[in-house]
Amino acid sequence: MSTLIILVGAGLLVPLLFNRNMVFAKLFATAAFAWAIFNVVQGHGIGLKYFELNSYVQLFEIVTLLVLGAATLTFSGTERPFIPQNLFIAAASLAILETNNFLIYIVLFEVIAIISYVFAANLRTKTQAEGAIKMFIAGATASGVILFGFAMFAMVTTSFDYDKMAIVGNFTLIAITIMLAGIFYKLTIVPMHAWGADAYSQVNHSAAGILSGVIKTVVVIATFKAFHTFLIAYSDMTVIIFSFFAVLTMTVGNFMALFQKNVAKILAFSSIAHAGYMLIPFAAVLSIYAPVALLYLGIAYMFMQTSVFLILNDLKREAGVVNLDDLKGLSSRAPLHSLMFTIQLFSLAGIPFLAGFVSKAVAFYAGVDAGLWPIVLVALLNSALSVGYYAWIVKHIYFDESMPGQRRNIPMSAGSLIGQIILLSGTLYFGIVAANVFAVEF
Repeated sequence: MSTLIILVGAGLLVPLLFNRNMVFAKLFATAAFAWAIFNVVQGHGIGLKYFELNSYVQLFEIVTLLVLGAATLTFSGTERPFIPQNLFIAAASLAILETNNFLIYIVLFEVIAIISYVFAANLRTKTQAEGAIKMFIAGATASGVILFGFAMFAMVTTSFDYDKMAIVGNFTLIAITIMLAGIFYKLTIVPMHAWGADAYSQVNHSAAGILSGVIKTVVVIATFKAFHTFLIAYSDMTVIIFSFFAVLTMTVGNFMALFQKNVAKILAFSSIAHAGYMLIPFAAVLSIYAPVALLYLGIAYMFMQTSVFLILNDLKREAGVVNLDDLKGLSSRAPLHSLMFTIQLFSLAGIPFLAGFVSKAVAFYAGVDAGLWPIVLVALLNSALSVGYYAWIVKHIYFDESMPGQRRNIPMSAGSLIGQIILLSGTLYFGIVAANVFAVEF
């Protein structure tokens, strides 16, 4: 059976069969994710014309399904609607990753955007509503820009297949530039980042984990695949553009994170900074290591970013954790949350023997191989800068006394524990074993 049918079918059945029983809904969805992973491992993808599954996409799809399955296990209470939405986003993600047609890429890009709005629209407070509205307005604006650029490109190309598209002429160059501007907006590239900093910190934290950790990463990988031919053809221009925005985004993201007191806002600006790191392989596209570097960054970031937001969601629900002061003495009140949160933060900071370190090392090597020494130097300095606010969070968790009135003994549910162990295992595994990533062919 097609992986697409498995995921979409399960997404339709979950609200019909298990609307009142969340445990069975999560188990059913997890079984669907496991079946989909088995299919992908066996080399069975979408199985339709204009879609192909190579080893590069296959590995990333396995990780995507694994992360979404783990996230599903952590949902509770009002997060029931996220279960079918996770299955739908998995189906759309596999489709956009496997397609080799630019028109289908654009359509699926917008499908993913619509599902993202639904994720953000799980509203329980005015703050969540504000974040959802900001995300919708920013997304609609970016979609208009992308579609305008695509309409211009459609006027000059005779085919939308990646290997047959027209990639010459100033008109094509203008069209590609316009599309990238819209995509930059959706990927929270500075100076088009403000909506992301607010939306990721204001919407439900589980939704923020999927939006910033999974959806954004899938779009980055799919965009690199879709625009790879253009990046090579116009390398003189794209190297400059992506280098500039990489430096600007990682620097602004990290500096802004330093001055935040709200934990979710810190993680939101961290997400923006990591979008800057992900632009390095785009700038280093002439290096043979660029595709692997981006893949490694995407895999590591998906495990780390999704995990930290899901843990923060648990802490906010169980103990009202919002600001840094709320984390004081957390290690004595929630030892499991604290340990997993700390390891994932260290990985985001680039501490050795964790996936975040190895992925950044590969990305920096790709930059050096492409002759982008200044960009890599700035990235290294930014990585050192980021340690400051990650370490500040850990300091509150392990070295400060709890504030009066804070809840004692914060439990971790069985679903959250299993989901977080899966995510932590991915961070540890890809921090030690790199052979799987280097063995793929782009």
